[in-house]
Amino acid sequence: MQKNAPSVQQVINEALQKLLGHHIASMGCGRTDTGVHAKDFYMHFDTEKEIADKANFLFRLNCVLPDDITIFKIIDMADKAHTRFDATERTYEYFVYFDKSSYIRPYGFYQGFYHIDWEKVIAAAEFVKTIEDFTSLCLPSIDFKTNICKIKESKWEILPSHHYILKPFEESDPAKPFAIPYQPANGEVLRFTITSNRFLRGMVRKIVGSILMIGKGKIELDEFKQIVTDKRDFRIHYLAPPNALFLSKVKYPYFE
Repeated sequence: MQKNAPSVQQVINEALQKLLGHHIASMGCGRTDTGVHAKDFYMHFDTEKEIADKANFLFRLNCVLPDDITIFKIIDMADKAHTRFDATERTYEYFVYFDKSSYIRPYGFYQGFYHIDWEKVIAAAEFVKTIEDFTSLCLPSIDFKTNICKIKESKWEILPSHHYILKPFEESDPAKPFAIPYQPANGEVLRFTITSNRFLRGMVRKIVGSILMIGKGKIELDEFKQIVTDKRDFRIHYLAPPNALFLSKVKYPYFE
């Protein structure tokens, strides 16, 4: 909830209140920067009323909500289940494309103008898996007591077409691994995937922005490693744009 602008949480709360007839205070599984998308996202709320026909309620809820918010499923949970603190793993995807397209512009980061050394980018992504303290690779926030994250996966892959950007995560994945040297083929899209137990404010955007700058020769790989190791600030905040970033998978122990 924000005082200066509408939020997804506010809009969903108001829609639920309209249908249920009482105050709703929902809790989301996390917060994303303005402009970031979500393929997979969970929220919980308490209600005084029984939702007997969940299919009908889901239909009516989506009718009330605006076009850019979609609810996929309603699930009964235990009273103490918590959508944010019970999550054990989150995965983000970031998409880069090279053939100018007005259709995929809202969902990808256009890099067709640049020469990028992808061997250095791959090396930087491998180094990210060894980092524990992400003080240098996040934006300041009072919401977090520690900047320690446990990275499970950090990799770049090739998708044969931009049509796959919006597909659900892990569903018939056509991605193929990098072969160095890499030269983008017509229509290809690159996907950066990162999985961790938790993420900090602006963390993925800063990681992607920084390692792309390494590929462009704006930062040396050794310099990047040293700054992160020393937990120092970069000379410039290399923050990749939010529109190419997707929260794509959130895992819980009771859904395994």
